[in-house]
Parts: sequence; structure tokens; C-alpha cells
Amino acid sequence: MDNYSRENMRTPEEFELPASIHSQDSGRRQPSVRRRPGDNDDEHAVLIDGGYLGIDRRYTSIDNEHTVLDDGYDVLEEEYEDKDSSDKGHSTVGMELLRQLRRIGQVLLAGRERVGLMCALLVAGKLTAEVVYYYAGVLPSQFYLVLGSRDRAAFAALLARCVGIVVLAGTCRAGLDYAAGLLGVAMRRTLTAYTQARYLRRGSFYSVASSGLDTVDMRITQDIERLATSAAEVTAELLIAPAMIAYYTARCWAMSGVFGPMAIYVYFIVGAIASRWAMAPIVPRVCALEQAEGDFRVQHVRAGECAEAIAFYGGETVERKRANAALTRVVRAQRSVLWRQLSLGMLTQVFSYLGSTVSYVVIGIPIFLGVYDDKTGAELSSIISLNAFVSIYLIYRFSTVIEQTKRLADLGGYAARVVQLWEALDAADADTESQAAITADSTNGAIEAVNLTVAAPARPALVSRLSIEVHPGEPLMITGPNGSGKTSLLRTLCGLWRPRSGAVRLPQHDGAPDVFFVPQMAYVAAGSLREQLSYPGRWGGRHRLCSDAELARLVDAVGLAHVAARAGDPDRRHSDRQWQRLLSPGEQQKVAIARVLFWRPAFAALDESTSALNNAAEVALYRALAAAGITAVSVSHHDNLAAFHTQRLALDGCGGFELTSI
Repeated sequence: MDNYSRENMRTPEEFELPASIHSQDSGRRQPSVRRRPGDNDDEHAVLIDGGYLGIDRRYTSIDNEHTVLDDGYDVLEEEYEDKDSSDKGHSTVGMELLRQLRRIGQVLLAGRERVGLMCALLVAGKLTAEVVYYYAGVLPSQFYLVLGSRDRAAFAALLARCVGIVVLAGTCRAGLDYAAGLLGVAMRRTLTAYTQARYLRRGSFYSVASSGLDTVDMRITQDIERLATSAAEVTAELLIAPAMIAYYTARCWAMSGVFGPMAIYVYFIVGAIASRWAMAPIVPRVCALEQAEGDFRVQHVRAGECAEAIAFYGGETVERKRANAALTRVVRAQRSVLWRQLSLGMLTQVFSYLGSTVSYVVIGIPIFLGVYDDKTGAELSSIISLNAFVSIYLIYRFSTVIEQTKRLADLGGYAARVVQLWEALDAADADTESQAAITADSTNGAIEAVNLTVAAPARPALVSRLSIEVHPGEPLMITGPNGSGKTSLLRTLCGLWRPRSGAVRLPQHDGAPDVFFVPQMAYVAAGSLREQLSYPGRWGGRHRLCSDAELARLVDAVGLAHVAARAGDPDRRHSDRQWQRLLSPGEQQKVAIARVLFWRPAFAALDESTSALNNAAEVALYRALAAAGITAVSVSHHDNLAAFHTQRLALDGCGGFELTSI
């Protein structure tokens, strides 16, 4: 692990953030979480209520239509609702964007990357560069004066100075771009580290990953990067804008009187109002585009991961239709964003080109009033050139502010998705805290369920008022028809799910639950064989390394000696895809059981964890668990495993159950 991983990957508590970052002001509606049961009662989805977002999910699909794509088949296409023209919507978007940027700023300033100092240095560098740009800007007026007076010596000196100033200005511009890039990298690192520290931890990870929040991976890997890049480009420009506007306003006033700055200010105010009107509809559409992009990416990732199954079924045509449908939604979302950006782009471009016209109006007023009647032709040309530079640069500074609104629109879309993820993590943290009050420590070393009721929200109870104790040496077998709640009960006993009522007490070891959960779908991580068998590296409050002798014992106990031979050096690292090709589904389940034997918990919760193995292999693994003194709590449909359990809990799926001895 690199230095950053060791030193900078801090928990949210180590960020020392104000409480408002994790939980926003009590006066604002908090994100609500509702659960939607799926077709299988053992599974559910958690939906994050989009209503707490300022954009109010205005891109929600409200209309379905069939569109024929190029290859002639129909796809269902989502239409995004257009409600963004209301004044209320504009106000909501603006206030919500400010709230989101405020929270992001708090996270950035609390990180170790010294983003605040980097911003300050970048602003100082830009202000210094502005001095150079000013001297470069007044060069034309000086050339007018020198050429008008036909002074060769002054022309040569001015030419040499011009070359030096231009080289310095170019160097400043390149250096500032580099500094802005470094700031973007620092922002990304800080925001990503904060998000990962909150997301990849017990409680939050499972809750959010299994929720209805779309494309969490894209929000972390892509949206934060785009947010950081946009913020680095926009921040410095907006921070130096007040100083630059004040300085050039004073210079313009001195040269053209009150009419000059007044005309430019009116020009800017009109432009700002028009830009704000054009910007408001873009933010929700950027969010919709990012969601569509994520869905498109997930479609291809899933197809790649399930290539073999799709090929066996001959499902390539269906997958192509689904991929094209996802592409259609992306294209429609892109067109929606581009259409809304058209009006904003037209406004910014028109106001940029109008700047030169306004500058001539500014200098024309004092000229026609006779202020410069005493000047020669060369002097007047120099004054016009200098005034044009000052006026145009003041307009440029205003135009820069207006143009940043377009970037702010994109930034607002990324910020909304990132903060939405953070607020889902806030809800998960609150749920974890309340879950801790329900899941207590066992006082007798047993897994205890006290009046436990397990159910998906708004659905009948799968298990009702169950009270049971599973003591060491008394393994429990959970049976029942599909969808009867076996996996739901196991997840609740292990603390992954929150019970509808009742309490769970788990045995502890070194301050952590002494129950090792093994899912039916074995997880194979990237790394060496040694790391596979000792995954996750730290468990149950303890950290262990797998020695050569223990590795040999484990692969022999679960029947993976041939896999160890194929893998070669036990410390040679393989990618997860390489492990997927190297191990069959049954061998992956053997790896999962080997991890149980390595960590030697008091209890192992096995959710059909040997379903891909034949009877003989299953029996061998359960014998190894019993020999290691590990008490199994098994979900299984295989009667041959009954001999390795002393109790059977049969569920009927309607809340009833029967506990018998075997």
C-alpha cells in the first residue's frame, strides 16, 4: 500500500469536519429511505427519495414512447419531463447548488491536500499575472504614440520590451494552467478519499451498494473527477474577479467619466440576468445525462461479466437491443443538454462580441463632448487604444464571470450527484447507529434472536417473533421453500439487515462479532493465493498473515491442491478476472470455506455456500469445519448436510417456523 493509502485514507471522523457536513441543517428536509421489495422476498432494493434534491428529479421519466432504431426493432424510450422554466424551479436550483457547493467546500478545506492554501497561491499567481497582462495590454497604445511621433529610438526600445512582456505573459499563462491542473488533482484526491472512507466501511457499504442509488461507482470514479476539474478552473477566476473589476472600473472612470463604467455595468447586469435564466434548466439535464451514461456503462459491464451465460442462452440479440436502448437514452439526454446549452452559448458569445462595441461607445462620449480636443492625432489614437483596452478588459472580466455560469451549470450537475451519494451515506450512517441499538453483545457466547420479526417493508412478515439461541457446538440448519426468508433471516442475524422488531445478540471477539458470513456467490478478489485465503486481511478485530504451512494445510483441507499448483507462486498476484478464469464456481466456494478455516470464527453463517459442489465435497468441507470447532448456521436444501447439524429451523414464508432437533 502506498504512502497515501496509509497516511491519507482517513475515516470521516479523522477529517474533523463540522457536524453540518455529515448531517445538514435540521431545518432542511433530510433524505428519506424507503425499501421496495422485489419479486423474491429474500431480496429488496433501497430507494433514496429524490425529493430532497433541489432539482426535484425534474428529469423523471413521465412518458414512454416506442422508437424504431436502425435495425428495425422497438425499444422503450424514456422522455424527460420539462418543468425547468418556472421561476420556482430556477430559485430552487440556485439555492440547492449553493448548499451543495458549500458542503463540498467544507470537505475540501478539511482534507490533507491543503486545497485552501493551493487556491490562495493560485489566486496570488493569477493576480501577479494580471499585472503582466496589463502591461501587455497597454503596449498597442504606446506603439500608436511612438509610431505617430516617428521616434525610431523609442520604437526599438518599446519593441524589445514588448518581446520580454509577451514571453513573460505566455509563461504565466502556461504556469497558471499547470497550477490549476494540480489543484484539480488535489481536489479529486480529497473528495475521493473522503467518499471512499465513508462508503467502503461496514454498515454504509452494503446499505448504499444494495440501494436504488444508481451508478455509485461512476459517481466516485468519474463524477468526482469532473467536479474537481471544473471547480479548479472556475474557482480562481471567480475569486480574482472582484479585485480585477474594481481596478479596471477605477481606470475606466478616470478616462471616460461616470458614463463609461455605468454603461459597462448595465451591460453586465443584463447579461447576468439572461445567463441565469438560461443556466437553470441545464443542471438537472446534466444529472440526467450522467445517470444515462452510467446506465449505458453498466449495461456493457454486465454483458461482459455474464458473457458465457448470455452465449449459452443465445441472448446476444436481446443484449444488443438493451445496449442500443441505453445508447438511445444517452443520445437523447445529450441532445437535451446541448439544446439547453445553445441558448446559454448564444448569450455568452453575443455578449462577448458586443464588448468591443461598448468600449467604443464608452470612449466616444468624452470625445464628442470635447474632453480630448486639445490632443494631437497620435495622442488621441493612443488614448483611444488605451481606453479600448481598459474598457474591453473590464468587459472581459464581466464576460468571464458570465461564461463561468456555463461551467457552473456542468459543475452543478456533478455536485448534485456527488452530494446525493453523500446524503445516502448520511442516511446509511443514521441507520447503522440505530441498528447498533438493536444488535447487542451476547452474554453467553451464543447467537441469540429475541422476539425477532423479519420482513421487507410493507410486506407480510417472513419470520415472526422468533426466539432462538444457537450455542457453540450446536449447529443450526435453516430450510424452507424458495422465497421463505432464509437468506433474509441470515442477513438479519449477522447484522446486515435491520429487523422489523425484536433484537439480535452476537458473540464477540476482540470487540467485533465472532460470526463469519459466507454468501452463496463466492467473492474472488484480486491478489495472490495467500491473499485469497486470508481475505479480508483483517477480520473480527484481528489481523493475521497466512504462513506457508497454514496455506498448505488450508488448500489440502478444502481440496484445492491442484489450484495451488496451477496458480504457481502463492505470492504471485492475479487480477480478479484471472481468478474467475482459474477457478470454477465450485472451487470459488471452496476458497470461501478456506477463509472460514483460516479465521476460525466461533460461528460461520453459510448461505447455501456449498451449493455448487457435489455431495462428497460438501461433506468433506463440513467435516473440516466441525474439526476446526466452527459452529455452522447453514441455509441449505441438501438433506445430506443434516448430519452435520443438531437443530433444524424450517420456515414457511408466511411468518411461521418450526424448530426441531436432528
